Amino acid sequence: MSKKSILVENTWGSLPFTIDGSEQWIRNFRDYSNLKLKTNHTARPLWVCPDGYLYLELFTPVSKQALDFIVTIAEPVCRPELIHEYQVTVFSLYTAVSVGLSFEELLNNLNKFSKNELPKKLKESILNTSSAFGKIKLVLRDSRYWIESFERSELDLLLTNQEIKNSRIHSNIWDKQPQLQNSTSNRNNEYVTISVPTSDFSFVFNRNHEAPESEETTTAKFAGRSDKTTTRQVFSFEVQQEKIEDLKREALQTMRRPLVMEYDFRKDNNSPSLNCCIRSNIKIRYYQERALRRMFSNGRARSGIIVLPCGAGKTLTGIVAACTVRKSIFVLTTSAVAVEQWIKQFLDFTNISRTNLISLTSEHKTDLWDEKDAGVLISTYTMMSYTRKHRENTERILNQIKQREWGMLIFDEVQFVPAPAFRRINEIIRSHCKLGLTATLVREDDLIRDLQWLIGPKLYEANWLELQQKGYLAKVICKEIWCPMTAPFYREYLRSSSVKKRRLWSCNPVKLITCEYLLRFHESRGDKVIVFSDNLFALLHAAKLLNRPFIYGKVSSAERIVILNKFKNETTFNTIFLSKVGDNALDIPCANVVIQISFNFASRRQEAQRLGRILRPKSKTDEHGFNAFFYSLVSKDTQEMVFADKRQQFIIDQGYAYNVTSFSTIVKDTSNLLYSKPSIQQELLQDIITSAEDVDDEEEVNPTDLFTPTNESSLQVSISQKKTGLASLSGSLKNQLQYKHLLPPSEKPAKKSKSSSEQHPYFKKLYSTK
Repeated sequence: MSKKSILVENTWGSLPFTIDGSEQWIRNFRDYSNLKLKTNHTARPLWVCPDGYLYLELFTPVSKQALDFIVTIAEPVCRPELIHEYQVTVFSLYTAVSVGLSFEELLNNLNKFSKNELPKKLKESILNTSSAFGKIKLVLRDSRYWIESFERSELDLLLTNQEIKNSRIHSNIWDKQPQLQNSTSNRNNEYVTISVPTSDFSFVFNRNHEAPESEETTTAKFAGRSDKTTTRQVFSFEVQQEKIEDLKREALQTMRRPLVMEYDFRKDNNSPSLNCCIRSNIKIRYYQERALRRMFSNGRARSGIIVLPCGAGKTLTGIVAACTVRKSIFVLTTSAVAVEQWIKQFLDFTNISRTNLISLTSEHKTDLWDEKDAGVLISTYTMMSYTRKHRENTERILNQIKQREWGMLIFDEVQFVPAPAFRRINEIIRSHCKLGLTATLVREDDLIRDLQWLIGPKLYEANWLELQQKGYLAKVICKEIWCPMTAPFYREYLRSSSVKKRRLWSCNPVKLITCEYLLRFHESRGDKVIVFSDNLFALLHAAKLLNRPFIYGKVSSAERIVILNKFKNETTFNTIFLSKVGDNALDIPCANVVIQISFNFASRRQEAQRLGRILRPKSKTDEHGFNAFFYSLVSKDTQEMVFADKRQQFIIDQGYAYNVTSFSTIVKDTSNLLYSKPSIQQELLQDIITSAEDVDDEEEVNPTDLFTPTNESSLQVSISQKKTGLASLSGSLKNQLQYKHLLPPSEKPAKKSKSSSEQHPYFKKLYSTK
């Protein structure tokens, strides 16, 4: 199915479900010449288009006020320095309604900032879409899931859907003592009624459109806000826990009634309270407060996703949310190293007791706290999604987790949740609300949209350039360096298989010369350098020849920790080589240079994650004001250039720019560089030519197990079938080497040549055996 058909299929009226920067190139020419301008349009900053696209000029006096409003109702498409592009989508309206913005207020604000008269088509689309939101909620009470609504007719409508009807739990509720406080039941429609507080949206977003007086607000001030609410009768019915995901998807896609998941934690007297508060010396930044306001705007904890750049404090945001709810918290992250980082941050930022802070990994297994107490559990996606038989102590702990009722479930790096292996986590863990944290809400498949019913809508997304300008992120310069291939390498590239082609463009000598030059240059300045390579062939060859430490899948956990600690703390230990295991869950604030010599095809997420390794604020700057450097080395005239262009799209949409330059303008002197020696280049080429084609030298790394080394105890038994030859019996494939007898050109057998009409003269001459 084409991307265009996917975009059309996933629409609600004339608005798309969500927007993805990778789909922008399929848009045809759009004619907005029929828009009617207002008389004072020059003083207004916003273009409002019939298809929901919004173009915001940032150079008018009221641009900041308009921006505060636009980020509430639309998703960012592209945010360069002067003009931002946004798209009103079904889910952005879902977010606006979920934080209390009414249809009338939305249109009034749009009209106030718009240069043109609001298109009738857009107003109808917004009305038809937003009228369905916020009417039905999914709540967890007494370890049971309920769908509730203020309007009985809405529940009647839902139950006309057979799949939703089948997920309902039918019980004689009127013959039993109600389990819900202040609840009654009605024999006629079998709904349970309960009195709940209504929402107070007095501070959805800053009505005065001004930044907080202090851009650092204490958590005590945030968490201490009181909400004045009134009560209202709500109708509800119970549903099966294992069908929650299907139910939420069906309600959204078929019935067009998204289920809002909220938690009234202040009035939950059944769950034990967590003794965990933010330390008085800890400050949260203004954008973290804005994100948390979106989550707690009506006195309840609302499920959803918060998107903050790498190094902008996602972990602290999650911890503040946990301390606000103050019930049992379950944090899921990507690796054992990330688990330890979360534990350290909880201990640094809060007063939580170490006995109530537990980790669950393959190496650490501890029983949970008593059911009458509350605590924080931190584990990995892999640990919770493992479906094979566990050891006895692990099985016991997992059963304890399944039996508990969790106040909040925090998903770190939430973009991994839609993966088929991890979706079942939502089915086995009962939580009142869910919070997703990420810097890169992108996937190269279409599963990113599933987060809307797996977790909830996107509550907040920070502006990368704004945080950079205010000093919360490093000022980074991105450079793409085009490296021409040497003649022997390019000749072999043109006639090699796809596997060897990738090894050849990754090990391009000009690229490795550039890497060596940049590495030595930045080391001489005292910079901390990370060299990334997905291709293990290039990674190991360069790291060993240049005598630099490296980390990849087979390096032991103990050795990794030693290497990382030396890199962080020793001034003479300034460079490390990393494979794709370093893309996530790597906390190295001191790093300020990234050199990328090989990457995972067109992955936008990987490009942003690698840039994020150096985005932590830095103290010193160069003469141009930059204090972080990102180099992407690309072999010229190869397929790698196509991948490089596509993977940069996410970062460009955040307002960054890539400076394209050539190898010759960067490298001035190659006389003292090892990779400039012809003998080393020839040896490298022969190694590639004689390497086994049916052995892939790309790591098969589980995206959530990035810093867990391969060992016998952690291996999962799997069976795969692969066609191979007798060479595998001799062990040559295991060592990724095979023998190949190379004949001189004069002795090579003649190849079947194409006719002159089929073969270009250049290639005919190139492959001629004469």
